[in-house]
Amino acid sequence: MPEWKCSKCGYTLSAEKPPGECPSCKEKCEFVDVSCYIPDCAQTGSDPRLK
Repeated sequence: MPEWKCSKCGYTLSAEKPPGECPSCKEKCEFVDVSCYIPDCAQTGSDPRLK
């Protein structure tokens, strides 16, 4: 499942699609896909370089 990060407050969540409003800051934000697609971060699911 993809990992999404709020562009305003940095909140991250796992979901198929990003929500329309951030559950943390309650703003209508752009969510960035920070999912990891390389074997190096298979345990965490997210790429720390994108956070």
